[in-house]
Amino acid sequence: MTEVSPKTFPKKPAARSAQAEADVFRLWQDYKTQPANAQLREKLILNYLHLVRYVVSRLPISLPVSIAQEDLVSYGTMGLMEAVERYDLSRGLKFETYAVTRIRGAIIDQLRFQDWVPRGVRKRAKDLQEAMVRLEEKLGRTPREDELAQELGVNKAKLKVILAESNNLLISLDEARGDESSGSTSSLMDLVEDKNSPDPQAELEIGELRERLAHAIGKLPEREKLLIALYYHENMTLKEIGEVINVSESRVCQLHAQAILRLRGTLSQ
Repeated sequence: MTEVSPKTFPKKPAARSAQAEADVFRLWQDYKTQPANAQLREKLILNYLHLVRYVVSRLPISLPVSIAQEDLVSYGTMGLMEAVERYDLSRGLKFETYAVTRIRGAIIDQLRFQDWVPRGVRKRAKDLQEAMVRLEEKLGRTPREDELAQELGVNKAKLKVILAESNNLLISLDEARGDESSGSTSSLMDLVEDKNSPDPQAELEIGELRERLAHAIGKLPEREKLLIALYYHENMTLKEIGEVINVSESRVCQLHAQAILRLRGTLSQ
């Protein structure tokens, strides 16, 4: 397996000066009045290309050797191109916020399309999620790892392997929710970030889902709650989070998978 390492990428995009921000805004204005202008489009894509490598550096997954890091960059670049074309300047949503979600989604879509995860791994991840839900209902609290292992009929070492496998399924806040067949899908990150829904009914539904997500996160154990906050809100890498909570990077991957499985279980009820 090939680890996606943050060492080869910048941690965060550097802040631009006020003059640079003004220049980029004028570039956006020109492009939106001339959407067929390929030169303006290319300038915008090049201006935000660093976001692709930033997203790739933060994917909490391991990949087979058949998928190179540059493959991920290529997939993410397609997402960036789509984001540039679809971005609505009038909504007031920061482009970086919008683009990061689209870039990440494009990478995940391409990996799902290739379906490189064995069927057995998917089944074990599903069994783990269902075991979490059963135990939470039975115990009235978050189950411990030893309780989860007993429920699944495995030892704690095997449970950690299953958690690591689950993380490789790209189970994250980016996972689409909704009816894919109808094209009505959104990710959990969309619920967190999209504050300008033009549809009152959609806005109401998204508001309710945000409340459910906040409630589900509130029920997580403190360490997993902190991990979610550091990863999704503070934009820290898994290695940096490991240093904060004093565990290895691989353990952070396991905890991330465990936290997201708990969230999925809670939201599916």
